[in-house]
Amino acid sequence: MAATSRLERAQHTGFPVAGEPLAVDLADTIITVTTPATDLLADETACRLWWDLQQDRLPDAALPPPMGPTVELRQAIREILDAQIAGTPPNDSSVSYVNRVAADVPRTRKLVRVPTGWASDIEYHAPTDQPYQLAVAFVADSLIDFLVGPTSERLRRCENPSCSMLFVAQDARRKFCTQNICANRTRAARHYHRHH
Repeated sequence: MAATSRLERAQHTGFPVAGEPLAVDLADTIITVTTPATDLLADETACRLWWDLQQDRLPDAALPPPMGPTVELRQAIREILDAQIAGTPPNDSSVSYVNRVAADVPRTRKLVRVPTGWASDIEYHAPTDQPYQLAVAFVADSLIDFLVGPTSERLRRCENPSCSMLFVAQDARRKFCTQNICANRTRAARHYHRHH
């Protein structure tokens, strides 16, 4: 699914941001600039909607987790990403939690022949007693891959003062999580202040 169509589908179902790395998309299911924070995964239905939006990014055998494990993982991921942006060390308990979730699902790394040579493939094995663990482990892995990868330095917080969403700036000039919401609102506010 293309990022644009994912974003459109997400916004249609109540999630303002989508199409970022999987862990960043999960972190963006809470709006932290409101008091109290606005939880976009406020119930099992909303949680299931979010997982359904991500299904094509997950291993085939991944079942949608319930709200509890999803929110626990989101809290750890959000704390780690907020610390990354602030340039401060994250809470050790958040890092330990992500590592534990990632380790809960066994995986097999395989060598596979592809038309251009060789590649590696990782096959995840869902625990039979909690098959949803596969999805949360996959999101934890996505956070690990993101933070050790080359794009982690491009993680940004939206510059709209009424937004707390995170995004990965592929273009150094990008300042807003979405063009159709935050960039437009900021431009409209500037226009209003200039003319009133």
